[in-house]
Amino acid sequence: MSELSLEGHLHRRCGGHYTLAVEEVTIRLSGMSARVDRAMFKCDKCGDRQHTVEQREEAEREAILTMRSAHSLLTGKEIRHFRESFGLTTTHFGELLHGLPKGIVEGWEKGRYLQSPTVDAMIRTLADREERERRAIRASLTLPPLPGEIPVAVAGLSADAHADEAVVGGAEPQSVDSSVYG
Repeated sequence: MSELSLEGHLHRRCGGHYTLAVEEVTIRLSGMSARVDRAMFKCDKCGDRQHTVEQREEAEREAILTMRSAHSLLTGKEIRHFRESFGLTTTHFGELLHGLPKGIVEGWEKGRYLQSPTVDAMIRTLADREERERRAIRASLTLPPLPGEIPVAVAGLSADAHADEAVVGGAEPQSVDSSVYG
């Protein structure tokens, strides 16, 4: 149903006509709320109200912009840039955020969903390399190397650290006879 479909349309129950009107509504998302104006069609005789999908979606977009501004939340583009700067897929990014589905991450990036201030703060902590590595270990995820970095293994140790473990105090690693351990 488009906005033009109800303008001046006859309301069958009372014989009145629909006109474009505006109402103030509170929209709640992700534990936040915002008051915004939402267009609607209102019968001039009985007051019946009808909303189009476009009117509802426009009010929701306005509420999301208001909430992002009020809580200083990352935008969808900023989340995507942040994720891509670490070479992460949406799936891997969600895994670092305690196993969130990739559809949620994609929804944030496309502006369909709004992250809560808590999740926004969690996203921002991924800027810290050590925090990314800790979360990758918990998620059993191997992080892709950043430009100029050595790849980090699931155990959280670089290739140099593995080499350091193998040679302790300058001694060569010794072979172990596996038959001793049965």
